[in-house]
Amino acid sequence: MTIILHIGVHKTGTSALQAFLARNAALLLQHGVFYKPTTSEWPNHNPLAVAFMPGSNDHGPTRLAMTLAEAEGKTLLISSEMLCEAGVDLDLFLSCLEGHDIRVIAYVRHPSDIVVSAFNEVVRHYDTRWTRPLNEQPFAYDPSQLDILRRWLKVPNLTLAPYDRAQWVEGSIFKDFLTMIGVPGDGFDHSQVEGNGSLPYPLIEALRQVNIARPSADQHRLLVELFRTIQSEPGEYPLTAKNVRYCIDQMRDALPSYRPHFRPGFQEDFLFERRHEPERGWFSLQQSARARVTGFLARVGRIRLLDAGLL
Repeated sequence: MTIILHIGVHKTGTSALQAFLARNAALLLQHGVFYKPTTSEWPNHNPLAVAFMPGSNDHGPTRLAMTLAEAEGKTLLISSEMLCEAGVDLDLFLSCLEGHDIRVIAYVRHPSDIVVSAFNEVVRHYDTRWTRPLNEQPFAYDPSQLDILRRWLKVPNLTLAPYDRAQWVEGSIFKDFLTMIGVPGDGFDHSQVEGNGSLPYPLIEALRQVNIARPSADQHRLLVELFRTIQSEPGEYPLTAKNVRYCIDQMRDALPSYRPHFRPGFQEDFLFERRHEPERGWFSLQQSARARVTGFLARVGRIRLLDAGLL
């Protein structure tokens, strides 16, 4: 059996792509590709990956064996960025796939963009309780992505694709991915979805300040929902020029490990494109971000903030 493992990585459009695959599962099956999310709540295979982590209440090999049995005679497509997590017993996972033709796909993103996107996510997720500023190192995510890809670089048939719209088939990551797995894109529902739903930086900076006050989970969730109702432009690029250079340098160091796995035609220049620091500096942008939402928070009146120097 051919098994395609889409391992993400994090912050490379995985949520939107997985929703697309789940939405088009019936059509994929017509093309001989079996894609069935592990549970109805997840359009991906994250629970399957988590089952291979220590302390899981689920038994990974048993769950994977059931998936293999269901896909018999088809190409099995498994998609989970959690397969990159250090806690996954990758050796055990791969041993359960011995005898099959394994192909692995991951996307590589601009290093400083992935740092900004990861910061957005960890601030939005209550369990993370992230309070450190965006430009303070260590970052929420390794800009080179090497820390989570290192183990996979040893696995045969790994293909690294560019997370770069200019290099995607017809500028669509959906069509790009279908091409990579050998499926024609005709007839698929290519409608766009929000995926993991980032917030503009000014709102994320305000939420980070709220996190310092340690709100309850319900307060945090309510505030995120309220922020999603605010119409706000993305604004200026929030990383300092110094940190952008640092991120690019980290990616340059990782490239010798990546290049053997780049898909044919991979143009790596996009990984080193410069990003422009805010015109008046990052500190000014941070202060402006706080000021822009202060009035809104005061009007909402649904969440009581501690007056410990917030906003």
